[in-house]
Amino acid sequence: MSGIVAVKQEDQVLLEGILSADHRSIQRVYDQALPQVIRWIAENHGTEQDARDVFQEAMLALFRRLERGDFTLSCTLTSYLRIICRNLWLTRLRDAKKFQLSPLEDAEAADLSQDMLEQLGQTERQQLFFKHFDALGSNCRRILSLFFDKTPLAEIARKMKTSEGYIKKRKFECKEKLVKSIQRDPLFSELKSE
Repeated sequence: MSGIVAVKQEDQVLLEGILSADHRSIQRVYDQALPQVIRWIAENHGTEQDARDVFQEAMLALFRRLERGDFTLSCTLTSYLRIICRNLWLTRLRDAKKFQLSPLEDAEAADLSQDMLEQLGQTERQQLFFKHFDALGSNCRRILSLFFDKTPLAEIARKMKTSEGYIKKRKFECKEKLVKSIQRDPLFSELKSE
């Protein structure tokens, strides 16, 4: 088990439980992470059954990764599964050509910097991203989640019962805070030099 390391002790126990096929550990992971995945996939052209299928696929991928040993989880287990599910679902949507993903607007890409966007494309980098994303306040996480899911600012403002101007300002502040937090992380410098 020494090859499996998680930041949170609770996640460490769950990962070891998944590896040993402990039913209670697996059920706990489902209870903690699946509702968020169902909600997100439902908001992105999917059904609850789609979400369950994708989640099962993600759990299988995680199990295979754990079997290989030498696995380090630097964000929460819920966040890690969420990003795997998101990637699996977006791949399915692209493959099915149900809808086109619009590219980030030029101004937004500049905010995050091209290097950073490329670096967030791999699992370890995604863990770094979600480690800092999870540390943001709930208001920032909600605004950025909706924004990253390509929700128009006017729609975000409607959902959060506030003005579009406020959302635009908060989105900028939250992204700035996230970017600075990631860039201050020693792991960011390591990943950037790879």
